[in-house]
Amino acid sequence: MKSVSNGFVIAAAAALLAGLVYVNALHNPFVYDDYHTVVQNPSIQDMRNLRALLLHDVTRPVISVSYALDRAIWGAAPFGFHVTSVVLHMLNVVLLLQVARRLTGNRLVAASAAALFAAHPMMTEAVGYISGRSEVLCTTWFLAALLCGRRWLRGDGSRWGVVTVGLWICALATKETAAMFPFVFAAYDWLAFGEDEDRRRRLRTIHLPLIATAIVGGLVRVAVLARVEYPGQVHVHWSYLLLNLDVVRRYLALMINPVHQTIFHEVRKLDGVLDPRTALALGVVGVVLAVAWQVRRSDWLASFGLVWFLLALVPSAALIMLDQGEPMTEHRVYLASCGLFLGAGAAIGRLGAYLEGVSAPIRRGAAGLFVLVIAAFSAETFKRNVVWADPVALWGESVDLAPDHYRPRLLLGEALVNAGRTDEAVEQLQTAIRLRPTDQTGYLKLGRVLAEAGRVGEARLYLMKALELDPHNASALQALSAIDAMVSRRGVHDGR
Repeated sequence: MKSVSNGFVIAAAAALLAGLVYVNALHNPFVYDDYHTVVQNPSIQDMRNLRALLLHDVTRPVISVSYALDRAIWGAAPFGFHVTSVVLHMLNVVLLLQVARRLTGNRLVAASAAALFAAHPMMTEAVGYISGRSEVLCTTWFLAALLCGRRWLRGDGSRWGVVTVGLWICALATKETAAMFPFVFAAYDWLAFGEDEDRRRRLRTIHLPLIATAIVGGLVRVAVLARVEYPGQVHVHWSYLLLNLDVVRRYLALMINPVHQTIFHEVRKLDGVLDPRTALALGVVGVVLAVAWQVRRSDWLASFGLVWFLLALVPSAALIMLDQGEPMTEHRVYLASCGLFLGAGAAIGRLGAYLEGVSAPIRRGAAGLFVLVIAAFSAETFKRNVVWADPVALWGESVDLAPDHYRPRLLLGEALVNAGRTDEAVEQLQTAIRLRPTDQTGYLKLGRVLAEAGRVGEARLYLMKALELDPHNASALQALSAIDAMVSRRGVHDGR
């Protein structure tokens, strides 16, 4: 009974920590993709229209349902959406604690992994950014599936297999990253159970069918991406393989030392195998794999955690190779980080076992140091939430870290417009055009801003330039029509 009580206290404390560090994020505004996924998403406005709700994003219907529920319960303001994301993070912290506890039976390992997960500032983009919900909710299903899958592998009944597969399907319907669950599940079996007599049977009857299903599903998802969502725009770029390794290296560096976090990370292409960054990326990833292999018998949980981390980043790496989406975004580390935190918890558990033979002051000092780390992470998470509270500051931070990239300039320009700082917005958009003169987006955005400011002559010039780059640009055509209507209606002289 005392053991159960202590376990409950640890879980409650970890969940409380996860909630407290995000209290100041609850009133943050909608940002960036939130306008597409939530604000301007008609499918979530009426839960009775299930067809629209489930087909709006056919590959992620569960996340659409979660947004619709938030809107129905809380209304259209961002507060309720943030509450749900933070509660899900608290639940995930408890689930990770249970995973570590069930896999090792070691309270120190479990508590350490959960505390790091709860407070680490690299989780802020997934938890505090409403559009990062897919990562958080996918992780909920993923962790629950792993807990049930453990019972399945132990032979506790086929019903656990049914529940495991059901939870995996829910994770897949939330985000495609869940396709890696069968691989993570198989890695757990291989590392935790070793060479037991049922291993081949489990491989044949459990793991291979799940892995085959994941591979087929992945191929279908790529086909939908290439033929339905972005027809003619999807191509495999094998040269981006090295870039993926560099992104993994940078994720690892941020997990160890979370400095220079930002909503936009500039990723420069590597100049082949002779690029110094290539050698560094290969070295870092090689060391991770070597450590995972070396400790697979002496500390299987640490090995499992490292393998989990790398496997969970494979789907985003595949997107990079297909040249879809940003190469590096912090919310993609959320599920992968669970593996790293398990590994860190395993290391702390070994350290704790070693310190049992030393003096009490040293043990207290080590515990105090860990508390300071958690406190520092919590403070940094709190600070990141403050940055996310101000879209101008959020995109200004990105501009400061990537001053020569056009994209953060575009988004900072939009944020400045929304803040009523039109002159500053025009300056940022003009800089974006100078940095990327072949991109029509800058001309279109600047044309719209100038038109709203009444500078219709200048607006027309920029919109015409957008049409030169893309004669079929419907947005530019609509903006020009709006200008003509405004000139006709108000009798404005636009300098023609």
